[in-house]
Amino acid sequence: MFAFIKILLTTTLLTMMVCNAQAQERSDTATQKPILIFSQEMIVLVPQSREKLMAYSIEKNIWDQIEISVDQKQPIQPTVAQGMTACQLGQTIYAFSAKGGFWASLNLPADFKARFSINDQIVTVFAKTETEDRLYVFGANAASWSGVDLKTGKLLDVNAQKQDPAN
Repeated sequence: MFAFIKILLTTTLLTMMVCNAQAQERSDTATQKPILIFSQEMIVLVPQSREKLMAYSIEKNIWDQIEISVDQKQPIQPTVAQGMTACQLGQTIYAFSAKGGFWASLNLPADFKARFSINDQIVTVFAKTETEDRLYVFGANAASWSGVDLKTGKLLDVNAQKQDPAN
């Protein structure tokens, strides 16, 4: 019974922290405060400088970071699931896996419209133009993004930018 209560309290605390961080996130863009989001498997941080995305993997016991370049007025809104996080800034989608412990970025051409979705094991990006439909994925155990053309089934050569966890 005590173990159940302990798990329940821990889950409640983490949920409150995530909700508070997400509520703060909306107002932090204007005042440029750090953004801090907790999940069960990671911590995601956008420092006040807004020059990078950072994440801590609880499983790997390491921090990793990836440099970003954004206008000071552009919102930065990481989306966090239990073991994955993603953030779209312009035509670049950044993803982090707590299992892998590192960030990877996907740079899409300017003519593509993209939307991403996230769950505990994978980040998926649907990208399209008037003539092309593509699917990109970054799995929990992946080292980089991979992609496929949805019309032809051709695997895409993704210019993945995997960051060294020592950064």
